[in-house]
Amino acid sequence: MSLLRHVKIGIASLIFFLGGLLLVPAAESAVISIDATNAGPAINPRMYGIFLEEINHGVDGGLYGELVRNRAFEDSRPPEGYTLQDGVWRNVKGFDSGFSRYGYTTNGVPFWSLIQTGAAKGAMRVETTGGITPQSCYCLRLDAEPAADGRVGVANEGFFGIGVRQGEQYRLSLHARGGDFKGPLRVRLEDANGAPCSDEVEIGPIGKSWQKFEKILTGSKTDSKARLVIEAGAKGTVWLDFVSLFPTKTWKNRPNGLRPDIADMIAGLHPGFVRFPGGCVVEAGSVATAYNWKLTVGPVEQRQERWGPWNYRRTQGMGLFEYLQFCEDLGAEPLYVGFAGQTCIFRRPQLVPMDDMWWVRNNLLDVVEYANGSANSKWGALRARAGHPAPFNLKLMEIGNENQGPEFEQRYNLIHEALKSKYPGIRYLADLSWTSRESMADAQFDIQDQHYYNSSRWFATRFNEYDGRDRKLPPLYLGELAVTTQDAGNLRGNLRAALSEGVFLMGCERNSDVVRMVSYAPLLANVDGRTELTGSPPPWHAMIYFDGTRVFGTVSYSLWKLFGANHPAHCVQTDVSFPNAKPVVVSGQIGLGTWADTAEFKDIHVEKDGKVFFNSDFSTNADDWQPNGGRWSIKNGVYRQGQTGQGFSYFGDENWSDYTLTLKARNTGGSEGFLIVFGRKGGDRYWWNLGGWGNTQDAIEYNQTPVGPPVPAKIERNRWYDVKIVLSGARIRCYLDGKLIHDATVPRQEKFFAVAGPDASTGHMIIKAINLDANAVPAQLNVDHFGPISHTARMTVLTSPGLADNNSLENPAKVQPVTSTVEISGNNFSHEFAPHSLTILRLKAREE
Repeated sequence: MSLLRHVKIGIASLIFFLGGLLLVPAAESAVISIDATNAGPAINPRMYGIFLEEINHGVDGGLYGELVRNRAFEDSRPPEGYTLQDGVWRNVKGFDSGFSRYGYTTNGVPFWSLIQTGAAKGAMRVETTGGITPQSCYCLRLDAEPAADGRVGVANEGFFGIGVRQGEQYRLSLHARGGDFKGPLRVRLEDANGAPCSDEVEIGPIGKSWQKFEKILTGSKTDSKARLVIEAGAKGTVWLDFVSLFPTKTWKNRPNGLRPDIADMIAGLHPGFVRFPGGCVVEAGSVATAYNWKLTVGPVEQRQERWGPWNYRRTQGMGLFEYLQFCEDLGAEPLYVGFAGQTCIFRRPQLVPMDDMWWVRNNLLDVVEYANGSANSKWGALRARAGHPAPFNLKLMEIGNENQGPEFEQRYNLIHEALKSKYPGIRYLADLSWTSRESMADAQFDIQDQHYYNSSRWFATRFNEYDGRDRKLPPLYLGELAVTTQDAGNLRGNLRAALSEGVFLMGCERNSDVVRMVSYAPLLANVDGRTELTGSPPPWHAMIYFDGTRVFGTVSYSLWKLFGANHPAHCVQTDVSFPNAKPVVVSGQIGLGTWADTAEFKDIHVEKDGKVFFNSDFSTNADDWQPNGGRWSIKNGVYRQGQTGQGFSYFGDENWSDYTLTLKARNTGGSEGFLIVFGRKGGDRYWWNLGGWGNTQDAIEYNQTPVGPPVPAKIERNRWYDVKIVLSGARIRCYLDGKLIHDATVPRQEKFFAVAGPDASTGHMIIKAINLDANAVPAQLNVDHFGPISHTARMTVLTSPGLADNNSLENPAKVQPVTSTVEISGNNFSHEFAPHSLTILRLKAREE
């Protein structure tokens, strides 16, 4: 039985909001009743994991230790699978790769520059043949004429600057060959003004054939924006290839390893699993750029780089082996995501023809053998040669990421049948984020992946999201979730976002038979390398940020870390009540809007008890209305939203309540109907969504959360409808052409949530509570059937004075959890929960 049948907060949380309608009075107190014997389903001990994708330069330019960007001089290659069409690199479906948006060029040398001072002269260019390996056939040619009063050479800017720390050592390696140039080459790190950031080393003599040189540079000062300079010490021509700079100290001292401070931050989350490599990286923008693990193993000089969907090339330095080793070092389960034959649906997808799907299928069969096969098998032997004879024990495999349609089901089934037949012990996942269970009706999978990027309001209203899910369906992995949209300023990762995510996660713990695994996304971002979404700034966010020398976690990082360290073996019955709760009243402005359409409105009338609040036939103007998006105009007494898409306009007083709104409305274009807003206050709003969800149903929503059940319906285009909405306290009645469509009562809007359950290892009772109100919540806690409680308990509180507060590179500890010891007066005790806070109480049984 699911715990949802015991938790009495109920559907009230579905319409919770932040900072708006009907604030809970400060004097109102809560009662939290906990029954330790009434247990819900077991929580997966590996419930909280991470999703590691190459986005935001989180791996190349971050976690992966390489400091030189474009080390193999391959970055001037155009995206694989793209052709130049009218000056733009496009895939076969016409999608623009964005290749030139960040200053890349097929003619220059990205991220390298020529140094030329005084009377010295030089020139550099990329040569597309003659490199050290077939996979790294591009190389750099430098023609140098040094002078007594000047120098000539090349410099690499790294990933938005090379981070160097005073006293730290860095392993330099490069391949060089000369024509008439014998050397030496002089190499050092410099700051932006040319002052040294390290000692200088000499490389030479340089022969006519490729030779690898290795040296150690020692940092002489700390600088996050240094550059690597290679200076020619004599006249002549020299070729360079695969120029690399690594810190000598990598995480766990692994060769070709990871940046320790970022890896430590990830390890601090104690993830139960690591999903990799994506995300959109899996499908990319063309079949040729889709993730192929076989290009990511073996010596790094033999790994073929690939253009990535986030508009930069992947070095493949952190390949399959390094990923599996990272999981092992973390003590986490690997969750590998494989290409399923359909490229990214957001980049005009290509399909691998079914007749050619054999190589896609075989790649996933072979990746299991690489991870799990014996050292005598074909692919297991390759793993053993990399230094890991024992299997990595891969148990979780996801086939595809955010794929769609019958084409996906057909390809998924082909791959799954082969994998399941050969490896029945592995659990297989299917991502249904952008497709329906109905369209995958013939597909077999053990776990369903689902992704949620939304506002803080959305997450904070989802405490009961899975209470009603059919338990016969496969359990869920919520592989990508985070507050991403800006519903009141930039809320990503800060206190408000984190607490809202926490409410959702608490609901997941309560429904742990439904939700087995969760992970935040994206995990990492270089502060200077955040990926921009085509046509939709701002750029992607992250949980962990860094530059060349510093790193910090957002408030979301702290909250997820606390949840991972404090999830119980199972939840127990936890009832939250407010005995002195005041009645709910829906109040606020009116409004008009569209979601994916154009529409017209007229004859708007608002009254209460016979008193007219507003009446307009739009015969003159709409100066008192407040447009927000769209293109609004008046013509012939009609208020028009004439731009297809989202557009709203608002009017009235936030204190209006118990009113009746009538108007006429019609859809004039688009794929849905129209929206009638009411009860808008402080940015929060109700609306009647007519013809929503592809013009299939009508529904009342609060901040896009359903209030009452939807009704199947369709709005006809260019037909005028009579709309009537009657508000009475918490009751909402909606009429269309005189017919009652909805009659819903709004429950109490909750701002305080709690769950509890025992710690499997210590036996402690863990109580998690989130207070989203600006006022402290005094509460009476009654813990039954746990035995006598110790008089002291450990308390951890995550809070800050402002909801927008977050950490930064300059102030990485601005918002941090604080742990203390509190006195407990038995099994029935009182506690005041701080405003805008997560509180974790760990109670232990009294020693007799």
